Amino acid sequence: MRLNIGCGKKFEPEYLNIDLYDDLIADKKMSALNLEFNDNFFEEIKAIHVIEHLGFFESIYALSEFFRVLEPNGFLNIETPDINRAFQHYLDSDDEQKNEVLGWIFGIPHAGLQHKFCFPLPLLKDLLKKIGFRHITTEKFYNNESIPTLRIECKKLRADIFLELFQIITHIRKKMITESYVDFENSFLTKEQEDLLNLFLIKMMDFTKNKDKAKIIEVLKKTLISSPQLVKFFLYAFKNKNILFNFELEHITEITDDLISINFPNILFNSIKKSPTIPGTQRIAFSAIESFGSELINKLILNKNNKEKSINILKEQSEKFNKQEVNFFSSEILKRKSLDYFYLGIKEFYKKNYKNSLNKFLTAIKLYRDDFLYYWNLAKVLVKLDLKLQAKKYYRWTLRLVRISKIENKNHIKDDIKKEFKWIKKMKGDIPKFEPTISLEKFCPKKRHYI
Repeated sequence: MRLNIGCGKKFEPEYLNIDLYDDLIADKKMSALNLEFNDNFFEEIKAIHVIEHLGFFESIYALSEFFRVLEPNGFLNIETPDINRAFQHYLDSDDEQKNEVLGWIFGIPHAGLQHKFCFPLPLLKDLLKKIGFRHITTEKFYNNESIPTLRIECKKLRADIFLELFQIITHIRKKMITESYVDFENSFLTKEQEDLLNLFLIKMMDFTKNKDKAKIIEVLKKTLISSPQLVKFFLYAFKNKNILFNFELEHITEITDDLISINFPNILFNSIKKSPTIPGTQRIAFSAIESFGSELINKLILNKNNKEKSINILKEQSEKFNKQEVNFFSSEILKRKSLDYFYLGIKEFYKKNYKNSLNKFLTAIKLYRDDFLYYWNLAKVLVKLDLKLQAKKYYRWTLRLVRISKIENKNHIKDDIKKEFKWIKKMKGDIPKFEPTISLEKFCPKKRHYI
């Protein structure tokens, strides 16, 4: 059987035709990210101008589904805009042709017809290889004078030693989709999840070659720190695969369920807030909390007798938190959450709600200790609150961070900070405005271009 994905209004008589948005002629209405077919079901899949409508991470999940339902030695055929030649064609065209090329690049502002991400060929080929496709061939052609297209054909090889592993990864992604674990609106979190999936794939490849089970346990432990829920999906894919002994699988599953129930990543997230907020020590603080998480997980895995006691202690800690802010723990997530608090602090600063602003900046610093703008704005707020002694400390910390930061126009920035700091220390001369500083834009020389 053959599958035509995203058929639109083009019916292919020798294929099963599916489309998510247009079911006028489609045999079934269905998402490319969650195909309702069994593994190894189709001998050929055609996806003509589909992936550019999905977005980058959505395309990964769609291609993963294509791989899952394609039978071994089956073919995948893709067509998508040739973004490199399209841009070149745009630059070389007259105004009328430019408008047509833009429509080819960005699509049409209608449901299912917008182009979210057009793949450069090297990136698409790399992605197909990571999914598991082989024998990738490409062809470049024009649909008409102004719409350059890429055609890619590839295979799911029966002889690939990693075939079963690639199939396992497709099951993990499908489970993540069906249980709404993936939020494509949050690309930062989705990237973190993908990074762990790629790490898992690498370790599983090692295991496939040398059967060293320690590699698998290692990646499960690491992932339990960041996302116990993701480990749950890994373990789900292990069933009946003879990768772990049944007793090992059951034991790690119990620990995983316990860590999910208490939202272990959120405990680590709140724990880092308790670490000293010394500027420039973010890596040290994060490593300390990560080590704490690693030691605890080792203890849970190696010492079954004290597991319940350790989980109860963690549960008590979890219940102290009024707010469940994250369910994924990583350095990047900490940085993104700290930025949220920083921008809230800036908003309160502008509204002259200085106490609220102070609390937001303090939380931002507890989550991320390496941004001098956090300390600088906190110092300004302390001045507004007439807490000049505390403000001096934060001005000193701001200058310390500027000195060790790799930024342009460092001297201009230091001059502005020192001007405010000098007034705080001497209380003489013109009073600085002590206004919020949200970015370094004013310190960057502007380049004017005249048309």
